[in-house]
Amino acid sequence: MMVKGNPLLGCIAILLATFALAACNNTLSSGQPAASATSSDSSAPARPAIPFATAKFSFAPVTGAPPNILSSLSTQLAQEAAAQNVALVPSGDAQANYVIKGYLSAVGDSSGTILVYVWDVFDAGGRRVHRISGQETSTNGSQDPWLGVDGATLSNVARRTIASLVAWGTGA
Repeated sequence: MMVKGNPLLGCIAILLATFALAACNNTLSSGQPAASATSSDSSAPARPAIPFATAKFSFAPVTGAPPNILSSLSTQLAQEAAAQNVALVPSGDAQANYVIKGYLSAVGDSSGTILVYVWDVFDAGGRRVHRISGQETSTNGSQDPWLGVDGATLSNVARRTIASLVAWGTGA
């Protein structure tokens, strides 16, 4: 993988994404094996048990990013959820049918920044039922990769996250 002429940045991003996915798989479980996110057809995600039109989702506090990034992303996620008719309830709300736990990581240098995100969707019983992951690249670069994460990057993460949630929930 080559990122804007910097092969080292691409390699670091792949390693970071791998570590982030492994960390989420190990640290977010409740001591029980994770539920399979796929049905008998291993290429199709399992449909949610609660009809998507009536399901309520709650985001648990997201880890891995500084408070200003988390605040901005939270606002963007709420806006996208409203725009795509996804019912969100506050973190810890007992009405939530699903809890979404997430992790963010950023890697970059002066040539750009890659924001890696992983979201695990848990049912009310604490079983992981779905995973959403991806990365967004920003041309903003800095020695501190979090300074390279801009509003457009966070908006893209929010849009893709909620769109992926809708696709899973509706079977689209």
